[in-house]
Amino acid sequence: MVKYIRWLKIIIGIFVCINFFIFAALIFQELLIFRATEVPDSYKFKILIPHEEYLWKDSLDENHQIFNAIYPTRNQQKGFVFFLHGSQKNVEYHTQFIPFFTDHGYTVWMMDYAGFGKSKGDRNEKSLYSDAQIMLDTFLQQYNIDPKKVIIVGKDLGTGIASQLAQQTQTDKLVLISPYNNLIGLYSDLIPWFPFKLFLNYKFPNDEYLKDFKGQIGIFYGSNDMLIPHRNVRKLQHFLKPGDEYHEYNTNASDNVADDKDFQSDLQLFLDKSTIIE
Repeated sequence: MVKYIRWLKIIIGIFVCINFFIFAALIFQELLIFRATEVPDSYKFKILIPHEEYLWKDSLDENHQIFNAIYPTRNQQKGFVFFLHGSQKNVEYHTQFIPFFTDHGYTVWMMDYAGFGKSKGDRNEKSLYSDAQIMLDTFLQQYNIDPKKVIIVGKDLGTGIASQLAQQTQTDKLVLISPYNNLIGLYSDLIPWFPFKLFLNYKFPNDEYLKDFKGQIGIFYGSNDMLIPHRNVRKLQHFLKPGDEYHEYNTNASDNVADDKDFQSDLQLFLDKSTIIE
């Protein structure tokens, strides 16, 4: 009996320690969620793909500016893509998806969030949505684009921002690459006993925004993603309508879904598909 009590104390002690470390980590959740790399305005991005740079500065707040990389199409103009990248570094790191779009006739606009690259300003969930809306509106005005015709693309962390933006704009198409149902649900699927809802400052609820989005949705996911488990992303299937698409690829944990030939083929077919919605 004494032996069992000793083991019970050890187990309880380990459980308490794990929860303590999770709680301590959540104090620094900005560093966990946003693994950003800042650079000075004078920095020259090492982007080999032909591109232009656009720096939007807030006329009312000198500490608020958003950097954008613009990748013109390499072929005859086919359309426009507004790309919300993932949680790491800055636009310099996220160029791996760009050649696919530019090679297929799309001009791509990719913004850095506040705290990423040359972008500055307050960063919270509301401000991220607001900055994305400002940059999308700037993109639409600069190229004289019908708001419904721009294709909004989100990658991992950026899928939550992309879904909100698409829901607000009601664009024709939304592409989500390696999405999650919502940030609280994602962490809860990884550590189910911890009450993340009480401590997380960010939700990014893809599931809520997809419910009210009337355009076509394309979800593309590598099933061995180490950060986003398949049981989490599959929850988004409940919000898909006739005409929407869900694709899951049997990639290795170290594989980049962007290099998967089936992904490239399926994405091209989705982009080329008629946008007529019943």
